[in-house]
Amino acid sequence: MTNNIYPKKRRKMADIVAPVRVRSRINIHSEIKNIKPEVKKEKIEKIGKIDEEFKKLDKKIEEFEQQEKKRFKEEEKKKRNPFKKIKFKKIKIKTYLSWIITFIVLAGIFYSVIEFLPKANIKIVTKKFDWNYIDSIIAGKEFIEINFIEKQIPAEVFSFNKNYNFSFMATGRKMVEEKAEGKITIYNIHSSDSQVLIANTRFKSPDGKIFRLKEKVIVPGAKIIEGKIIPSSVDAVVVADEPGPEYNIGPVNKFSIPGFEDSPKYEDFYAVSQQTMSGGFIGEKTYATKDDIIKAKEEAQKGFENHIKSFASFEIPSEFKIIEGASQFTILKEEINEEINEKEEFTVFLEGKFISICFRESDLKTLLEELAWNDLENDLKIKTYELEYGIGRADFDNGQISFAIDFNGVFEKPIDIEYFEQKVLNKNEEELKEIISLMPNIQKTTISFWPFWVKRVPENIKKVNIDID
Repeated sequence: MTNNIYPKKRRKMADIVAPVRVRSRINIHSEIKNIKPEVKKEKIEKIGKIDEEFKKLDKKIEEFEQQEKKRFKEEEKKKRNPFKKIKFKKIKIKTYLSWIITFIVLAGIFYSVIEFLPKANIKIVTKKFDWNYIDSIIAGKEFIEINFIEKQIPAEVFSFNKNYNFSFMATGRKMVEEKAEGKITIYNIHSSDSQVLIANTRFKSPDGKIFRLKEKVIVPGAKIIEGKIIPSSVDAVVVADEPGPEYNIGPVNKFSIPGFEDSPKYEDFYAVSQQTMSGGFIGEKTYATKDDIIKAKEEAQKGFENHIKSFASFEIPSEFKIIEGASQFTILKEEINEEINEKEEFTVFLEGKFISICFRESDLKTLLEELAWNDLENDLKIKTYELEYGIGRADFDNGQISFAIDFNGVFEKPIDIEYFEQKVLNKNEEELKEIISLMPNIQKTTISFWPFWVKRVPENIKKVNIDID
């Protein structure tokens, strides 16, 4: 059997050789030179005819070469893709692809119909009642539960104590003379008797500088153990006798007491300083003026109140309502430190207390619903409302506050949505209307099915959309 796809032996371009010309074309000019004049004309005609034949032969050879090249190119292509001729297989693949795509589309449509269809939309408009209330309510920490008759609700009292230091710039400048001061330790090795030293008692440094006691002190008596005197001591604050920086001296090994000079106590009572004396100064210095202090106190109190209120707002649980008049801020302690620091500032220290009487707005709404039942129907619930509070009148000692309210609300009787969902499943429109007619709290109902050929509520609750307004 002949194999048309893979021939046993194929020719190559190299096997095809154009016919070899036996002779080259005649050169007309060289031939004419060798012929006789009488036959010149006849020869020229014959040579012209021969030349024409050669031209035709050359053209045929060129055409043959072009045809062979074209044929060999086609054979090379067939060699690379031997199945190109089998067109019926390509047609079948396209058909299979069409069938697969069609199947996928139909399966998607079928899934969409099962998953998303059918559906039912039921929109319910409930009966609503408007109700207004303008009156006073009392909230107190001693009320355990809501009292509808007395119009009372429970309250809680929140209390916070805080302190804070505020710094303010000093603007005054003045000439000052300030004395150095520091701490000394006074020793007694004289006897077991104590010694009283009055305020302003002088202590003298080795270089002759005098410092005086700020307050009276009692130096305890020395202890005598096994015949040996053990010194006793007491700490005290001294102030330089004169102002100026020259009294800012370093630690001193021994201060003497000039008042005991020429007595045995002069050697037995002495003082030692472990720290440098400081504060001695003469010159211009910044200070806090009276206006600085007044302004600082006002700003500190205002800032402190805002600070403690902000702190309380984070500490009080969010379900509690704080109305105007329900809070109290009290300054418990105020100290002005006029000493100027390196930034030329003085400080105001404040300690204060913040108290707030709070109630749950949910308790107030429950009270208002109960009050509305007396005028409307039982079991009504607030759907929407507007509520304005008056300024509270608080009794912080007893933890109680009364306040006026202006309430405007819309009430409705709630629908048991789970019960309603179970009742409407697989019901047609007429059956739905009959169910709805037995529910007095429904004012209007709109029912729609999708797509148009659906006539019943689906059995799957996920395909039922119930919207209550």
